[in-house]
Order: sequence, then C-alpha cells, then structure tokens
Amino acid sequence: MWNRILALIHKEILAVWRDKKSRSMLIVPPLLQLLIFAYAATLDVKNVPIGILNRDYGAESYELLQRFHGSPTFNRIIYLHSVDEITSMIDNQEVAMVIHIDEQFSRNLRANKNADVQLILDGRKSNTTQVVQGYAASIINTFSQDFASRVSIKEQNTQLFPRNWFNPNLLYYWFNVPNLSGVLTMLIGLTVTALSVARERELGTYDQLLVSPLRPSEILIGKMVPALFIGVAEGTVIISAAVFVFGIPFIGSLPLLYLSILLS
Repeated sequence: MWNRILALIHKEILAVWRDKKSRSMLIVPPLLQLLIFAYAATLDVKNVPIGILNRDYGAESYELLQRFHGSPTFNRIIYLHSVDEITSMIDNQEVAMVIHIDEQFSRNLRANKNADVQLILDGRKSNTTQVVQGYAASIINTFSQDFASRVSIKEQNTQLFPRNWFNPNLLYYWFNVPNLSGVLTMLIGLTVTALSVARERELGTYDQLLVSPLRPSEILIGKMVPALFIGVAEGTVIISAAVFVFGIPFIGSLPLLYLSILLS
C-alpha cells in the first residue's frame, strides 16, 4: 500500500517540477500577491493633504499647528484665508480635512475655558477620514495635556495607557503579511491539486489511474500529499520574506506555526 502511495507522490512531484507552466504558476503568482497585498492593500494612511484655517493669532494656536507640521502623516498643509474657501477645498478633493481654529482659541485657553477646534472631513473617503480624524485627535489631545501641565491646570488622577500586543505601532502590514502565509498556502494546495487532476484529464491518463491497482483512498492521499509539501514550501518562503524583507519580528513557536499551516 505505502509503496503505491509513495510511487504516486513521487510521480506527482516530478510532473509538477518538469512542467514549466506549473512551476511558474506556483512561484510567480504567490510572490506577486504577497507584494501587492502587503504594499497596496493596506489601511495605513500616509501623505495626506490637509487645510488649516487659523483665525486666531495667539501663540497657542501656532504651537498646535506646528505639531501638525511635524507629523509624518500630513505631507502638504494648505493655509486658508476665509471660511468660504473650505467648501471648494473639500468639494474639489484638494484636502481630506480642514482644521478650523476660531479667534477665541488662545484667549479661552489662557482663561481656563473650553477652546474648541473644528475638524471638517471629507465623508466620501470614509476610511481615510476616520484614520485622519484619529491622528488629528491624538495631536490635539497631546497638545491639551502639555498645555495643562505647563500652566498647572489640575487634571484627573486617572490616566489610561493603552498597550497593543504583537503589533505595538499598529502597522497594517504586520497584520496582513502573516495572514497571507496561511491564505496563500491554502490556495497553493488547492491549485496544485486542481492542476494535477486537470493534467490527468488532458493527457488521458485519468482513466488509467482509476483502473490501476491504486485504491480511491490511495489516489486521494497521493494527490493531497504533494500539494501539502509544496504549500508548506511556499509558506516557508512567505514567512522568510515576512521576517527578512518586511522586518516583521518572529516571536513564538515555529513548530506551532507550521502545524497551523498544515491544518489550514
């Protein structure tokens, strides 16, 4: 029994290795998908143009705006001169967000009153605007805390310090690339099995395989094992690329990772 299965496995591996089209389909598409999904299919938001309408001439408002200049998220900042310009900037998609600071901002801060900052967002880009809003809110909150500490404004004693495990900087490709190791491995296994059956049909050897001494269960195992080996090899390439190309740290059990790949 096992000799027949090993002979079929050897035959399947040789058939894949000697077929140039099969080799190219098993090597090129997974690597292209890895690069495309890792770099293009990302939810990270970078190089966002924003507009600023500053109607306040106090030092506090300029300090706040300098923090937006120092953020790597916003590559181009356009200063507006009137409220009427906001509509055209948003309508023409020249900016994803407009920051509006009124003329009472610095005065209210010095008087320990609420100083409002208006964020006007382009709702047509829902994902981008949500992320940009989070970035802007983080900058404004940091400025508010620093200002309160500088002028000795009493704040609540309770503070929250969020900590993200496994992906502390919330980099999207740290989340996406490890997922691809399982997804692409599964697709490679399905592709190898489908190509094997299609090849048998085209060459007319499928009927010969059915009338051979091999049992149906042995044929099934012989078709599945080569696909499993090739899929694990592809998974190894993807994991190596994740660690050495994308710089994703590997922390955990390597045998457990390969067990997960086999089960996928």
